[in-house]
Amino acid sequence: MNLSDYSNMISPRTLFVVLCLATTLLPGCGDDGFPVAPVTGVVKCNGETVGGGIVYFQPKQVGDDAVVGKIGLGVINPQGEFTVSTYGNGDGAVVGPHIIKVGKGSGPGCDCAMNADRMIMEVEVTSGPENTFEIDLPKKTRQDARAEQLEADEDDDDDDDE
Repeated sequence: MNLSDYSNMISPRTLFVVLCLATTLLPGCGDDGFPVAPVTGVVKCNGETVGGGIVYFQPKQVGDDAVVGKIGLGVINPQGEFTVSTYGNGDGAVVGPHIIKVGKGSGPGCDCAMNADRMIMEVEVTSGPENTFEIDLPKKTRQDARAEQLEADEDDDDDDDE
């Protein structure tokens, strides 16, 4: 059999699925040069857990290196807990310093600042298995309230388009 015989045996759909799987799995192998470590935590507002929202782990630029890795995301469950995913489901965040931001997402939110543009805190993700963070949200400012209103208005505009 030559190569053209194999191409006749594989349907275009099968080839597409194989290529999609390959591209999905490869980034999780660390080919980007940015190792990740497991990251979990809990989000609180006024001492109470916050159900719903998104936690952003944004790698922080250190020195002259402009390439810092991909942002990790964690969906906040109803108990206020999150697990960060960067390249694959639950794989963690890039090892190194991060800026944490918390957005309201589609959850109910709270009376604290849940503005995806506002830095909440800085943390260091280490290569070890334990990277657990408690995020205490600050009080909401007028700027946070305006950002939430703009986001809600954009969501309403998107709904009108459908």
